[in-house]
Amino acid sequence: ELVATWGNLANRVLTFAYKHWDGCVPQPGDLRPADHEFLARVQAGFGVVGGLLEQVKLRAALAETMALAAEGNKYLDGQAPWFQIKQDKAEAAITIYTALRAIDSLKTLFAPFLPFTSQTLHEVLGYDGQLFGQLRLRRYEEPGGAHQAVAYDPAGAVGRWAASELPPGQALRPPAPLFRKLDPSIVPDELSRLGPHPAG
Repeated sequence: ELVATWGNLANRVLTFAYKHWDGCVPQPGDLRPADHEFLARVQAGFGVVGGLLEQVKLRAALAETMALAAEGNKYLDGQAPWFQIKQDKAEAAITIYTALRAIDSLKTLFAPFLPFTSQTLHEVLGYDGQLFGQLRLRRYEEPGGAHQAVAYDPAGAVGRWAASELPPGQALRPPAPLFRKLDPSIVPDELSRLGPHPAG
């Protein structure tokens, strides 16, 4: 689902923008009603997802964020910038700018679940600094065994829990796929590394 929905949206928009607008965020004209409606839905996600996170409803918060990413793919397919650019590059610029703004917002909404991926997107979108602080994998020793967890150093964080204000003309960095699909054949090997685990 990450590959097909979120990774697919981010990769095709960033690759298309980087190729057709000289590695920069397009300068759009006036946004159309469909663009405003889509961005408004994404912006509303900050209240919905934030509320779910405050209630520690993590599965529901992630599902809501993934649903917004799916709406991004639907918006992109409906506008079809790969056809627009052949007829009217200005129209395609509006579509890609809108999609980039949505991806910029979604990277923040996904950050509690995918901190390293969100940081990568933050940089590809042309920003400097750490989205929500320096991320480190820290090892914890507990009576039941040892485990690793992500720890944050918030010093220098530049991110805000708010909708994107991505500036037109901002230089992008070369994009690359966010995720790679794993071959099912590796599952037994990965499970064996986890050691014995209870059935069910």
